[in-house]
Amino acid sequence: MNISTKGLTFITLFSIVIFGKQLSAQEILNTKGSDTMLPLVTALANNYDNSNEPVEVVGGGSSLGFKGLKSFETELALSSRKVKSTEKTNIEENIDQLIEKVIAYDALSIITHPSNSVTKLTLTQLIKIYKGQITNWSQLGGENLPITVISRDKNSGSYGFMTSVVVKSDELPEDYIEVHSNAGVVENVSKIKGAIGYCGIAYVEEVVQPLSISEKGGNYVYPSFRNALSKTYPLSRPLYFYYRISDKSKVTSFVSFALSDKGQQIIAHKGYIPVF
Repeated sequence: MNISTKGLTFITLFSIVIFGKQLSAQEILNTKGSDTMLPLVTALANNYDNSNEPVEVVGGGSSLGFKGLKSFETELALSSRKVKSTEKTNIEENIDQLIEKVIAYDALSIITHPSNSVTKLTLTQLIKIYKGQITNWSQLGGENLPITVISRDKNSGSYGFMTSVVVKSDELPEDYIEVHSNAGVVENVSKIKGAIGYCGIAYVEEVVQPLSISEKGGNYVYPSFRNALSKTYPLSRPLYFYYRISDKSKVTSFVSFALSDKGQQIIAHKGYIPVF
């Protein structure tokens, strides 16, 4: 595994020489996209038993997966959001040629510094924080401490989900901190006392505090595996594979493995929510 310190991009690449056989680029399945999905797809690739089809897994953000499809640099885009209509037409003039598969679910976890006394938020409060309308934790019953908003970069599917589905605006506070990976969000939030950020459920560590979220101010739901599985957590979201129909023969085996009983067990073991 190769780790780039800038953006913490993880790359898993099976050896291109298997049992003395030199593999060509055409025999390698290239996957690229969502940083949220990296642990999940890496685990699938490491357990994939088709020795004739090594799998390369590259992160960087959901948008980069679709750009990879457009440039024919990748056969399988990983995305934590739905493809945009403009991305579809950029990839294929006939948008029906782009195949979508939901392979797992995630709970977008809202996290703060562990010393923060605020342990729950309504969606309305969360939206106001990310719009810069609530700027101090004292406005939420907490300490008199400025709120530092941490957000992913625009290539991220988590950013797209947060701004388009949750906040419904990409006008973040002027002084927000942009981070290029889930791990980077966790690191920043763990070090900044007044910080708030968001990450995939598989990235949550003890150095941060996940918040319970209420959709309408009633029942507050913690971002646990069980609550995400039952779809009671309001920020649950599907995780997607996208590929061209022309690449179907090359990707079908790996996609089928991800959706198999064994693949779904691997997904659950990594802390994600299986589709069945």
